[in-house]
Amino acid sequence: MIKRLTISPIFLIISLITYDLSKSDILLYSTISTISFWIFVILILPTSFYNYIKDGIVKNWRKKIFWLIVGLYISYHVILYSFFFYLLLPGSIRAISFSLSFNAGIGYSLPPPLTFFLEWVSNSPAIWFFIGPYEGDIIPFSTFIGVILALLIGLNVMEIIKLWGISNKLSKSIVLVPSLGVVSGSSCCVFLPSIIMYSIALSISSITATILSILSSFTYFVLAYYGLPIISATVLFHNLTLLNKLNKKLSFNR
Repeated sequence: MIKRLTISPIFLIISLITYDLSKSDILLYSTISTISFWIFVILILPTSFYNYIKDGIVKNWRKKIFWLIVGLYISYHVILYSFFFYLLLPGSIRAISFSLSFNAGIGYSLPPPLTFFLEWVSNSPAIWFFIGPYEGDIIPFSTFIGVILALLIGLNVMEIIKLWGISNKLSKSIVLVPSLGVVSGSSCCVFLPSIIMYSIALSISSITATILSILSSFTYFVLAYYGLPIISATVLFHNLTLLNKLNKKLSFNR
């Protein structure tokens, strides 16, 4: 941990330097800045997180269901999530198109003032694509947090399956508690409040301005975009540690 913390500032400095240089070559330096910043974040994550992830992957390396769960969640979180917003637009479901056309490209944004640096490295550069009329975006922050959430969800599910297998009939009800932890942790970053409020705003014209002003506020953006996924990851990691300890205790007592 000490070694990682010693190295991490180097990547943060590189990220800030290339952020400044990006005014001359946006795509190149934006890519370097973003990659360097997220390497910095990876390096400062606590050792306990890596230990649980590493041990879990080693134990479940050959289990197809684990990788299926991880793959499905990453696909949803990183690629498919933005499609759901399109479907919420009034009349969009009736106008669903099954066109097989596909377009994709790389997008990037101009370097903003330093106060918006975090938002910049979270969104630029990005891969955008259209399948028919439906747009999807693969951006740095959603990819980073999506991989973390997918691994945590997969490991939680595997621990729950193990817990179910070693529990007797009377104690199987305890599996419900950690299962709820997984559901709450994985769903809190789905931004259901945003989806519901957005849908209502578009459906009831008398409150459209009020709701859209809330959704467009900087405070709500920070909470929904950064806060909820981080809270999700924290809940799932805490749930995983409890499941791991419970499984070890029950296995020891058998």
